[in-house]
Amino acid sequence: MDLMKLMRSLEEFVFEAIALLFFYPRTLLRIVFKPLQAMEYAEHEEASDKPLAYDDAVSPPLLLLITLLLTNGVAMALHVAQASDAPPLAKELLDSPQNLLLFRSLLFSLVPLTAAVLLLRRRRQAASRTTLRPPFFAQCYLTSPFALVVSLGLIATQMPGRGFGMAGGVACAMAFVWMVGIQAAWFRAKLGVGRLAALGMGLGLLVWACAWVLVAAVLVAIF
Repeated sequence: MDLMKLMRSLEEFVFEAIALLFFYPRTLLRIVFKPLQAMEYAEHEEASDKPLAYDDAVSPPLLLLITLLLTNGVAMALHVAQASDAPPLAKELLDSPQNLLLFRSLLFSLVPLTAAVLLLRRRRQAASRTTLRPPFFAQCYLTSPFALVVSLGLIATQMPGRGFGMAGGVACAMAFVWMVGIQAAWFRAKLGVGRLAALGMGLGLLVWACAWVLVAAVLVAIF
């Protein structure tokens, strides 16, 4: 009996792992070309009582985690050099792929968390796990391609050769412009504000998120 349960669990694991090869790029492309619809889909899935959510896609937090895992793998495959004079805590993070993945996941998760909290405050809703979950999951979808391009852009800036650095900088700039534009459209749709107000909220969101990332980076650099 236990052997049969183990076999079924293994069967389910193999199927889910193989299915990701199809659903991961499909979900990512859906977000890139139809970001607002993808975010609406995530909120709908969280609000529904379906027994199997995200049946035709990858769940938002898992998509973000897989994206960061892939970019970590690219950095390791390219042997991106790490700073040799880094402080102990930073060196501990940089020398361990698991610690670096966890740290980067926490940093990029600040973007959807900040956006979700901002939306609830503008709606004058109390922040709870129930109210925070749908916008957070929707924002995880939006953050995934942003994290992919920014991470690859930063990797390119650390590669030898001037061309890689310029290409990485352009990629990061384009990712930020795309992110601000979609955030503005999302806030406008959710709050009914004007274009300038929505644009200011989208830009302010990234400023706040970058500020939190900077604080975390400084703390890591100090210790």
